[in-house]
Amino acid sequence: MYVTDDITTRPWRSDDLDLLRASESLFAPQTYPQRFLARNRGLRPLHLRAVGRPTGTGRRWTGQVATDGNRILALAECSWDPADPASPRLTVNVAHDWQAGGLGRRTLRALVSRCLHMGLTTFNVDYAASNVALDSMLHSIGSETGERYALSGVTRAGIGHLTVRMAT
Repeated sequence: MYVTDDITTRPWRSDDLDLLRASESLFAPQTYPQRFLARNRGLRPLHLRAVGRPTGTGRRWTGQVATDGNRILALAECSWDPADPASPRLTVNVAHDWQAGGLGRRTLRALVSRCLHMGLTTFNVDYAASNVALDSMLHSIGSETGERYALSGVTRAGIGHLTVRMAT
């Protein structure tokens, strides 16, 4: 499916957890490897990750959701240690039927823009190496934000790690 005007992209709100729980079935587990992986490289249900977001351990967390009525179709997240400017980690998950339609890029682009306004300039992304759209998506987001950036990465055992640094 492709992004339509009915889909809203906005920052995460605390009441989104109930929407995310209700929307969990839209995120088919067999497609998890096609998406970015969680910060611990595990594949956990989205609502458990949102509940366990690392804000209580000195880390910070922010999210961006794409909604269609009372359904969450995408969740992009950024978590970081305020004492480590190179620590921000990005993830994005898109509902199975909405993959490859631009919704992940749209949601992640909005999150990256918010993070840049908060002063974050380095982002890390873990992903399934089979996700060939990742590189072009991140280049696209970088050019759309109007920021200069550099990408560096490595792939091991089917898992890729990519670092995006915005020029200051």
